[in-house]
Amino acid sequence: MRKVRIGTVSFLVEETATTVEANIEKALDYVGEAAARGCDIALLPESFNCYNLGPGAVRMAEAAEEISGPISMLMSEQARELSINIAANFPVREGGRVYNQTTFYARDGSIAGFYRKVQPTVAEVRQTGVTPGDTIDVISLDFGCVGCITCMDLYFPELVRILSAKGAEVIFFPTMSHGPSEYTLQTQLCARALDYCVTMVEANYSKAPPYAPYAGRHNPGRARIVDFDGLIIADTGHRPGIAVADVDLDARRTSVSVCGITEVDDLRSDLLRMTRLDLYAHEYAKLDEQRRVRSEGPAY
Repeated sequence: MRKVRIGTVSFLVEETATTVEANIEKALDYVGEAAARGCDIALLPESFNCYNLGPGAVRMAEAAEEISGPISMLMSEQARELSINIAANFPVREGGRVYNQTTFYARDGSIAGFYRKVQPTVAEVRQTGVTPGDTIDVISLDFGCVGCITCMDLYFPELVRILSAKGAEVIFFPTMSHGPSEYTLQTQLCARALDYCVTMVEANYSKAPPYAPYAGRHNPGRARIVDFDGLIIADTGHRPGIAVADVDLDARRTSVSVCGITEVDDLRSDLLRMTRLDLYAHEYAKLDEQRRVRSEGPAY
């Protein structure tokens, strides 16, 4: 068995506006709590440093820092001091461009890799100056191979399919989404986990109880971990805190008479062997050409 204890944060949103400094301090506290609970890795939600800053707050472009800037240094120090892996999403600037980036810090404080949101919302691009990422890489940590998608990326199943095909065993999903319905994210997370044989890990934001879904309190939370059978194995509910689960990365996803290659089916490897990537690539290329001919171009 190759067990990993995963911790993911449902970040408390205060009733009044906060500051970047307070957000960072709270994030470090959450990481400290995850480490105290024996977690091998802690996931923070999307743009934790610049969330809930109130009227006239800085935009992502203004909050962005170099990849080795002050926030990164704090995360690196926390990872090293607590001997924990950290996945932290905050805007990063490089070469005059701003990216919605999740940076992975190894236990020794080094940067193990990063992911830049491939499918940012149109508002992110047009209003905050975010540049879409253009790589879909798997990151190696001391417990296994992981991948990442961010918020709007969840609507594009190809990302999880590609990461799974490249060997990712756990997909981290920092987000700030709260709709379009209370169960949208849950349905999508479970489907991605089930279809691509991966563990999905969500970090989000929540208000303090009492919580009434969509009754003017637009932070439904929750931090969730979904296993490769599509089952929710840890969940904070609509409350702030940390969801923790122990996951065996060596556990085989098996079923009977689905693929017809092995008996019983070893779904992860069997589905990959069956996947007609050449056909899908061909069809996507044709669709892209049709879009170009119609002069629609990308939405960005």
